[in-house]
Amino acid sequence: MPKITCPNCASSNTCRIMYGMPSYTPELEQKLEAGKVHLGGCIIEVGSPNRHCNDCELDFDTNAPNIYLDIDGVLLANDLTPANYAKEFLATVLERYPHTTYWLTTHCDGDATTAFLYLVGRIPQEAVPFLEKIQPTKWKLWKTEGIDFSKDFLWLDDTQFEGEKNALIEKGALDKFILIDLKANPNQLLDVMNSKAE
Repeated sequence: MPKITCPNCASSNTCRIMYGMPSYTPELEQKLEAGKVHLGGCIIEVGSPNRHCNDCELDFDTNAPNIYLDIDGVLLANDLTPANYAKEFLATVLERYPHTTYWLTTHCDGDATTAFLYLVGRIPQEAVPFLEKIQPTKWKLWKTEGIDFSKDFLWLDDTQFEGEKNALIEKGALDKFILIDLKANPNQLLDVMNSKAE
């Protein structure tokens, strides 16, 4: 079985997180010392992390979906002003998925800095720290080339080309695409936040 790598530092020195009140046996003590298990506390909640990185100490959820974000027409309205609720949307997404949120935009070709610089000055200053957490993708012709289809995901974009639609259909993932139409619904980011919270 392949080692699960940390989404923060890419280390494969990770282990499962054990919840509840386990009996503290010599076997458990050995596993803890060897970094083969990490204690997560007494209570497990929906979305609780299931893996621990022994190198950077990050607790993460291997079941968290990847979130792919476009910029123009999603975070920015078509007049290049911030979309309604863009700051709140970014805060919510990055609170829930801090290590699995990616740019899927023409403003990012394997380097998140270009997307960051494009948005600085266009979105509220309070939203800038969220931008720094979003990871890059790389694609050439179709944005679907930048999607990891081996994981659950959501893709928010204002446009979907036929080749991208065909790729999603082929992978059985057409329902993972969320069409953002800020002209028809200027508050759509709020609607997406509320619908995904249920």
